[in-house]
Amino acid sequence: MDQPIVTYPRAEARAAEAVEQARHLRDAAEVIRRLAAGLTYHPVTGRRPQASPELLDALAAVERVVRAIQEGAEARAIGQISVSDAFGAEQVRRGHAAVEGGVETVVSALGVLRQVLEARDDATLDAPYGRGAPSRHHPGALCTIVAERVEDLARALEVAAVVWANLALRTDQGDPPSPRKLIPG
Repeated sequence: MDQPIVTYPRAEARAAEAVEQARHLRDAAEVIRRLAAGLTYHPVTGRRPQASPELLDALAAVERVVRAIQEGAEARAIGQISVSDAFGAEQVRRGHAAVEGGVETVVSALGVLRQVLEARDDATLDAPYGRGAPSRHHPGALCTIVAERVEDLARALEVAAVVWANLALRTDQGDPPSPRKLIPG
């Protein structure tokens, strides 16, 4: 049974892709948050955290989505240029800026977490308590921070998707959207 191939205008395709990426990010953030409590460090015994394969898979999933988002930066820039002011260019610009900012914070947080998880056995790891402020977060706390940053990026992608879908809808109806009709990003 042959089914017709559905083709979407560019704005709809961007919206669908952003929603799919946000879903993958939320799924990974859920796993990261759930497994954060399992990363324990006991300074007295020297027991170090061991990242489970499930946690490493979730981190890899986030990295794949972030890489895909980074690769789409040029297409987003071209799309942003193609949207005139009457079609909500400001909302699109803010949405893209939020996505780019979210990518930067996720990449930074992932880098810090990876450094702590991949530290050698003889490397010192600060406890989340004690005299004086620790210079690093506990690995479980870092997982929670990464999950929060990932969820922020997912939210930014969803807002951008709504803006693009709204643009596609207005354009298809032949009604050039005004900035008032768009959901702000």
